[in-house]
Amino acid sequence: MKGDVRNAGTGVITRTYPWAPNRASPWTCFLTDAEWDLDDLTYADLLYDLPMHKARYRVRSDGEVLDRLDLMVDFIPVVHITNSIPTSGEHWGKPTVATVLQALDELSATDTDGSGASATTGSPIIGLAGARLPIDRATGQPLPVKVRAGTVWQLNDNGRMDVLDTSAQLAELRARVDHILDRIAANSRLTAAGLGTLDPTALPSGYALQLALGPLDSLVAAMRLVRDHKYAVLLRMVQRLHQAGQAEGWPTGESLPAHLMWGPHTPTDRAAVLDEVVKGVGAGVLSVETGVRMLIDAGYPIDDAQEEIERIQARAFEAAARLADATGDNAAVRSYLRLPEAGPEVPVVPLADWRDDAD
Repeated sequence: MKGDVRNAGTGVITRTYPWAPNRASPWTCFLTDAEWDLDDLTYADLLYDLPMHKARYRVRSDGEVLDRLDLMVDFIPVVHITNSIPTSGEHWGKPTVATVLQALDELSATDTDGSGASATTGSPIIGLAGARLPIDRATGQPLPVKVRAGTVWQLNDNGRMDVLDTSAQLAELRARVDHILDRIAANSRLTAAGLGTLDPTALPSGYALQLALGPLDSLVAAMRLVRDHKYAVLLRMVQRLHQAGQAEGWPTGESLPAHLMWGPHTPTDRAAVLDEVVKGVGAGVLSVETGVRMLIDAGYPIDDAQEEIERIQARAFEAAARLADATGDNAAVRSYLRLPEAGPEVPVVPLADWRDDAD
């Protein structure tokens, strides 16, 4: 490839990549995408040692055959993200539903039983004694009895009709469904509040709801912890793939550090957060940077924190007036308001000296 350097003594080929312009690398990654017909394979052909002369290589949309295609990167572009923190000796992690698979199976079986019980409750089994049933004239046997609206049966003096009541069993099955859902919520740490099955009237205050969501907060925190490093690697890989492909706007140089900022996973009281930020920043106990970060965490549509701060400062004329009173520096005030430097045609406005007012 163009730009590769071969060491005459060792025969090693090195290449300089855009994200490491001062360091040569002897590594690269090749991509091969091929298919094999099962009829062409024998029992001696292993999955990891398939005969390449029997392969059919796929072709990219631009006509490039995917046979040892040089990806122009010195890493394998795959990031494995686990769902939970893996235990010692393995790296796959554990799915969230793994702890409640048995309960989910019981829930499915209980729903099936409940469907059958509701059928017998809606159309109950009826026993007749001493009833005058219609007779089939051809066979002389009583005709099958069907329960339908408006049906009238004539009973003898000692006749009776008994109905099999299965409503109690149906109610028990419905109660078991609720019990299983509670077990699933507790064992998976999703909580009843997280599943949406919690009765809002059962919570006396917002603090009680926050306590009810405690296990869910712990679960989400653990899942985000295991993804924090992985997503940083993923974002770095995306940058390097753009650099390798010479995408527009991606210059040569070290990859920029990038992190994924998580938003709230539970509903937040945005009005309360806004009021807290206004009071804190106004009283001087919170910085504007901290206030904007709190608004972002609460879900306000702020795309760039630094740009939002600059917009706020560009309109903060009262704060600029206090800065002018404190420093007496016109240049500092213009810089605070994000205004360009004053040209020679702009006269300098003399600032009042607070000591004169004091005298």
